[in-house]
Amino acid sequence: MLGPEIPAKPSVAGPQDSSVIEALKRQLADELEGDRRTVCGTTVAAISQQYEDAYGSKSLKSTAEDFYRKSQYGPSAVHEVLASLPFSLIVTTSQDQLLAQALKAANKTPSIQRYHAWGDKRDNPEIEITGSPSAPVIYHLFGHAEEPESLVLSENDLLDFLKAVISGSSPMPNSLLRVLKSKEQSFLFVGFGVRRWDLRMLLKILLKTWEQDQGSIAAESLKGLADSDCEEMALFYQRGTRVEIEDTDAAMFLTQVSQRLQAAGGYAGKNTALVARPRVFISYAREDNDLASRLYNALTQQQFDPWLDTQNLSGGVQWNPQIESEIATADFALVLYTEMFCRKTANYVNKEVALASDRAQYFRGPFLIPLKTFDMKPEDRVQQLSKFNEMQLMPASFEDDMAKIVSTMRREYQLRSR
Repeated sequence: MLGPEIPAKPSVAGPQDSSVIEALKRQLADELEGDRRTVCGTTVAAISQQYEDAYGSKSLKSTAEDFYRKSQYGPSAVHEVLASLPFSLIVTTSQDQLLAQALKAANKTPSIQRYHAWGDKRDNPEIEITGSPSAPVIYHLFGHAEEPESLVLSENDLLDFLKAVISGSSPMPNSLLRVLKSKEQSFLFVGFGVRRWDLRMLLKILLKTWEQDQGSIAAESLKGLADSDCEEMALFYQRGTRVEIEDTDAAMFLTQVSQRLQAAGGYAGKNTALVARPRVFISYAREDNDLASRLYNALTQQQFDPWLDTQNLSGGVQWNPQIESEIATADFALVLYTEMFCRKTANYVNKEVALASDRAQYFRGPFLIPLKTFDMKPEDRVQQLSKFNEMQLMPASFEDDMAKIVSTMRREYQLRSR
């Protein structure tokens, strides 16, 4: 995951800005000062906000588009080393083309994607993440200069971005979220300028939103900071996110990573964790926890990505919005149609069924699948589930029934992926 402070190499003689974002900030400040306006703030978001307040949002994004189109910078050593490493997914807040240029120079064929914080699901379509380092995905989290309306620049833009990511009002592709939320993944952060509070908060919010609790590394230089500040910063990242700070020059760190990789024998092969696995939400009555856990384990063994509250909800998490988010991004919802479930006339499980029923309208094939677990009488049935085709999951024939359920979901998932 790349921050905005990746160094760049000027292609012509001129001011030696440390990064492209610094050059954009300088241009915006120069225009404001040229118009006899006092420039306040040190971050690109703060100065962009002043520019937006003075000339409007469209003018700000048009200026940024023109800046990136005429950019006089090329890939730096950091870009080049990154391009040589076998990453198959790179999430970046940079809005330039430098990493793509470096990857192409390394004979790779990157797929360039972007997030649109002001768009809907049609503006943020599903993407293919192959898990292949020779065809990596570059996902521009703050938008891309070729689509200026998607750019996140000002403080207002940043707030809108955070709101969209946290609330899911502009949903990211499910295929990307599966990878970002995968328990097998960890992140390497480069260029986040961890001395800046706004970037520190952004990084931590993203990790929390993506439920990332695996050990990750932020490779950033802390040169010039007091020992007490370094210790405080390290504790900030380690609380709840398990990000270790590597106090080093990014290019040097990446070069060492490359050397160690080669010494260990190089790239071992495709990372199967990046292969999209269907996400399955399991809804059940609390009294049926044992059966729900058995279903969860069976789906996991079949390479699905199931979600069960007792397995996936950790302490301190706001469970209501989390459950709503999981249903909104699930590929399938399975309801354990048990005797206890049928008795729940006023219970949260009924809300889960209602949310899943609403989402089912977006699919032509099966999405919400009631799993019949006992011989039901007509009076036992739940009206909310009457329009959905049931499948059987009887305790006495669990393995055989499970095979049919898995086959149905796999076939449907393949049809959707065509």
